[in-house]
Amino acid sequence: MQEAYVNINNIPTHIITYGKWIEETITEKELVICITGNPGLPGFYTEFGESLQQELGNLPVWVIGHAGHDDPPEASIREVPQLSGNEELFNLDGQIRHKIEFITKYVPSDVKIHLIGHSIGAWMILQLLQEQSIRKRIKKCYMLFPTVERMMESPNGWVFTKIAMPLYSVFGYIFFNFFNFLPVWLRMILIQIYFLIFSIPKVFIGTALKYSKASVAEKVVFLADDEMARVIGLQHDIVEKNLDLLKFYYGTTDGWVPISYYEQLKKQYPQVDAQLDTKKIDHAFVLRHSKPMALIVRDMIEENREQSNM
Repeated sequence: MQEAYVNINNIPTHIITYGKWIEETITEKELVICITGNPGLPGFYTEFGESLQQELGNLPVWVIGHAGHDDPPEASIREVPQLSGNEELFNLDGQIRHKIEFITKYVPSDVKIHLIGHSIGAWMILQLLQEQSIRKRIKKCYMLFPTVERMMESPNGWVFTKIAMPLYSVFGYIFFNFFNFLPVWLRMILIQIYFLIFSIPKVFIGTALKYSKASVAEKVVFLADDEMARVIGLQHDIVEKNLDLLKFYYGTTDGWVPISYYEQLKKQYPQVDAQLDTKKIDHAFVLRHSKPMALIVRDMIEENREQSNM
């Protein structure tokens, strides 16, 4: 594994790679890029990325988070711009420009991309497909637990808009600033207690500590609020034009993407490549189900590579 903060769209961005670093010469004809969900901290995807690359063997796997969701170390001379006055950098449109610049800058034009999008990352992929310079580089898109429609109508969307956002608007700034005022050791203990209650592996404590920073949390919530407003109806024109490039994977216990969304997609597009999970994997699979999900995605990628090489 290699990782660093690199400037993408003038924002220090946490990149994690397995197999080849982004600035190394790419000798392979294909590579894998994973666009995270929200929160977009690559640290949550370390087990998934490592497991996937080990399974694929000779394909580099790169993980990119979202602009502003992961501050560089305090010793760094580069800083992430504040949210106020820079909203266009951190909303959905800004995040899409961020991914376009990353691909354009670091992926050679003759290398094909297996593009993984988790949650809102899947919606971003649909937007990327409208950029011909990006689309022509893509081998296949793997849409994992895809929040590509009616986010506000989902059970979790209702909770977020009706309960979480009003509470955050009143108490969020105070809570996160108070939490970060506490000594690091106390913050880590509180996170450990939370992880113990929800059976989250301790390996993610460091990433959760970053997530709890007020400057990061506000950008995470800002993006989520934009998602509720923007991700409404399924973008049929994009889906129809790119059915051959899209592979959907839906959960059966997903509060963001109910099974009815999968059923309606299959009804609207009988030929669509869509799969329903059979292992009760959570929407936030990176927390508890990284290895089984890596096996599933490996099979998807290998199947596509085999078909393309026949």
